[in-house]
Amino acid sequence: MRRAWAGIGLVVAGCDANPVDHTPEDPRPSVLLITLDTTRADHLSPYGYALADTPIYDQLAREGVVYTRAYSTCPLTIPSHSTIMTGRPPPSHGVRDNGDFILGDDAITLAERFSEAGWATAAFTSAFPTSKRWGFGQGFDIYHDPLPRLPTQRDWRDERRAGEVIDDTIALLGELDEGPVFSWVHLFDAHWPYDPPPRFANAHPGRPYDGEIAYAADEVARLLAWWDAEHPRSIVLITSDHGEGLGDGGEQTHGFLLHDGTIRVPLIVRTRGLDDSWIAPGTRVDHPVSHVDIAPTLLALAGLDVHPEVMGRDLRDGGTQETWSEALTAQFSLGLSPLYALTDASGRYTEGSRGAFYPFVGTEVLPIPDVRTDLGPWAQRLGTVRASFDEVIAPEATLDGDDLAMLQALGYIGGDPTAEAGEVDPRDVIGVIPLTWQVRQAIGARRYGTAERQLAILEAHMPDTWGVDHLRASLLLAQGRQEDALHRFVDLFQRAPSSTIALHIAGIHASRAEWSEAEGWFAETLALQPMSPEAMAGLVRTARAMGEPELAWERTMAALVQHPDHAELSVARAEMLLEDGRVDDALDEVSGAMDALAHHPWAHLVLAEVRWQQGEAEQAIDALHEALRLAPFDLPVRMQLARWLLEVGRNAEARRTIAPAARLLPEVPEVQALYAETQAAVDAELGR
Repeated sequence: MRRAWAGIGLVVAGCDANPVDHTPEDPRPSVLLITLDTTRADHLSPYGYALADTPIYDQLAREGVVYTRAYSTCPLTIPSHSTIMTGRPPPSHGVRDNGDFILGDDAITLAERFSEAGWATAAFTSAFPTSKRWGFGQGFDIYHDPLPRLPTQRDWRDERRAGEVIDDTIALLGELDEGPVFSWVHLFDAHWPYDPPPRFANAHPGRPYDGEIAYAADEVARLLAWWDAEHPRSIVLITSDHGEGLGDGGEQTHGFLLHDGTIRVPLIVRTRGLDDSWIAPGTRVDHPVSHVDIAPTLLALAGLDVHPEVMGRDLRDGGTQETWSEALTAQFSLGLSPLYALTDASGRYTEGSRGAFYPFVGTEVLPIPDVRTDLGPWAQRLGTVRASFDEVIAPEATLDGDDLAMLQALGYIGGDPTAEAGEVDPRDVIGVIPLTWQVRQAIGARRYGTAERQLAILEAHMPDTWGVDHLRASLLLAQGRQEDALHRFVDLFQRAPSSTIALHIAGIHASRAEWSEAEGWFAETLALQPMSPEAMAGLVRTARAMGEPELAWERTMAALVQHPDHAELSVARAEMLLEDGRVDDALDEVSGAMDALAHHPWAHLVLAEVRWQQGEAEQAIDALHEALRLAPFDLPVRMQLARWLLEVGRNAEARRTIAPAARLLPEVPEVQALYAETQAAVDAELGR
């Protein structure tokens, strides 16, 4: 075997059919690409920030080349990394937002090019937005993204600290055979919420963002000390995917606006042991360049041909000096206007529902527009550039509730790529946009009064917009007003059909035991996203609920061919094993999925069924109580719990459990019959 690996959370590709016999004298350089999430260029010492504590970047600046005006193509993690890996802007690789798209298999990535040329390839990532599921695994022999789906995933820290990532990088790269390696290391620490380790928090009082940057820099220094000893011939490139608003333009975080705070990024390139093929060490390049230039530069420096799909230019040839950036989150998540921008030496033209020019003065593009600029030529240039893109649509991602919650916990709203652009410009409402995730937090904490007050403000500022209407539907659902919520979600789907909305609607019907309707919406989800494992699992569940075990088993096996390790499909398989009387096997299957589905009521329901069949009534009832806590309006869970409570003689508790459903659903005979049964049991117990 060509390479050996150790550790948990690895995805290892098959061996090469004709492995290259590398020797220590191999002239090909190793390549290290480091991406620092959410890191503003002007908060690093090589960019003039006097408060910075980032000496490793000063060292790299002395040894390499600093690009003082490098710009991201999108102020979001997934689209930006897709550009870095392909050398194409978002319109041309198709990933336009976080959570809505997956980098398609037809994209040619840096890892694929290096792998084909004989480099070992390894990625070490640190957060949900850079996990393999977004299409980033293409070409990597090893993709290390161990993010266990624990209950804390609904909190703010679904990430791994830089120290953990660097530990793994050093340990696992150290096991490689001799030969060149292409490695990508992603560090998420500077992303909100800012929570640096104590030593760095104490050293940066009142500046936790800077503390996070300093901590990540300290770990980068540790990595580079090891890397330089192991790879005397190498290329190191450090950048960030995007910056952070910190109040610029009224934006505190990122994703909605296109100003220097969010799209100006650090970019430092250093080579060692190569021929004279690079600019003199210590050089600073002050004209604009773009993330699209990273791929062709790394390929060319490594001696590989730059394939024609790459749209950037080698930085040694000047790079791309008129850069494209876009922010479509406002459209997809809220139904506002998208923003597009061109940046050149003179400044930036940004277009939403209106155009504006922001001049370059001193070291930055100002966040205040120059009203004297004639916008006509700029609008024409932007239109010409936009028309030149061969726009593609990347595969749509379907997010279940837990996945959506993870992105929302990071401040991303989660949207619909089919949403139409509205007339409201995000620059005009940026002050209230943070209320969108505050509403979601309030809903998650069941603080419905707070959510209602915040939502009223949003509805006043952004009336009839898709995203605000989505929040209203979510609040109604959380409040148990399922019928009203269902109508709202169906309306949203009709306005902008998406697999994520279809999956939500299917889930509502399933929670109401409306299995035929649920099946139709799960099928609709698959029609829009044929690889959705959540929809496949839903179809298994509906078939079983409708008394079609053979169809359920057929669907289970077909789904497992596509997603053999998906947690929801493991729960579906557990149900089928239970049907066959293989209780112990069912327990193994569902237990293995519980870490990933700690917040999924269906998983707790199946675990309860397994425990019940094992004769462990108390454990079964406890599992159902947890399922009901997670989904208090899930009718099948509530009815099952009431039945089991009756069976063990906890009659009054059974009546209390089913009574809310009986009040809300007077027209459902099964609910009324069960309530009557619990009342009769209580009466008999009291001798009435």
